[in-house]
Amino acid sequence: MAEHSNGGRTAIVIGGGLAGMLAVTALLGHVEAITVVERDRYPEGRGFRKGVPQARHLHILLSGGQRALEELLPGTVAALGEAGARSLYLPRDLLTRTPTGWQRRFDERRHRTLSVTRPVLDAVVRERALQAAAASSTRVEVLEATEVTGLTGDADRVTGVRVRSRDGARGAGRDLPATLVVDASGRGSRTPQWFAELGRSAPREETVDAGLAYATRMYRPKDPDTAPEVGVNVPGWPECPRGAAYVPVEDGAWLLTLSGVRGHHPPTDAAEFTAFSATIGDPYVHELLAYAEPLSPVYGFHDTCNRRRHFARPGALPEGFLVLGDAGCTFNPVYGQGMSVAALGALAVRGALDAAGGLRPGSAAAAQRAV
Repeated sequence: MAEHSNGGRTAIVIGGGLAGMLAVTALLGHVEAITVVERDRYPEGRGFRKGVPQARHLHILLSGGQRALEELLPGTVAALGEAGARSLYLPRDLLTRTPTGWQRRFDERRHRTLSVTRPVLDAVVRERALQAAAASSTRVEVLEATEVTGLTGDADRVTGVRVRSRDGARGAGRDLPATLVVDASGRGSRTPQWFAELGRSAPREETVDAGLAYATRMYRPKDPDTAPEVGVNVPGWPECPRGAAYVPVEDGAWLLTLSGVRGHHPPTDAAEFTAFSATIGDPYVHELLAYAEPLSPVYGFHDTCNRRRHFARPGALPEGFLVLGDAGCTFNPVYGQGMSVAALGALAVRGALDAAGGLRPGSAAAAQRAV
């Protein structure tokens, strides 16, 4: 990576998940120091954490997201494979049932998709991002169990954040100054409220809510010989607004996600979940469950609204502030696009800062437009 004159500039990244670690990677070399503020404590090993509400459900990294991730952190896709991520070439390795029948299966080898549980993906990216930071001129510190309670500055410029520890007494807080603040806090971003506190209006927001809900359970085939050769996708359609996806992940496990629109939300009771799988548009997935043992409870998820906040509009951002990932644009997880968009967005940030010669007046707004 080319050296940049960082002139003592510092950055704060709100959120230490996937988007946050990719933001760190994009900023390396452009600032002297980065502080990541993460609400949770990272789990030991590669476990689930509360701050990733959709972590129990299916996650795929599309080919465009993999290319962006490799450009940001070379070798990460191979590291994910070593950690057990499954490579699925579409449509060879994921069969889709439509109202007119099963789509044709053919081996094109153009678009590889990675299927992996979210804790493994987050842990691998975090490990590699922090390794890249250690080898760079930028110092990176991660404040775990620390909550951002607001922004400092005024309507024209953000100068840092207010934080408080989530361990022990919640009343004490402090200010952390920074040249740039990046909101990578995900679906629960509080930036609109923080803007109001600074005397700014929130950006224009668009939402599209299909009313879709999910329920997911992990399984392992009782006999490897009875496992399907490929993943299976049976999306809902107007005559049958219920769907299912059964996809392999690491360690020989499979995730079954059932879905349905309003009035057809899948249950989280184990017996009712199994019964619901018999009501989708094809019996194949339900029949597979007879040959698999459950490895987890059933987990539900309802926050599937598409939401875009137009931070890139002229004047929508104060100087010194940038939004990345779900905090700016949240996709219904049915598309499988969120993680790839976060990677592409981080790559866009790095490219915009490279083009601007680092952090300068207006460079954050240019980076936001690139995102």
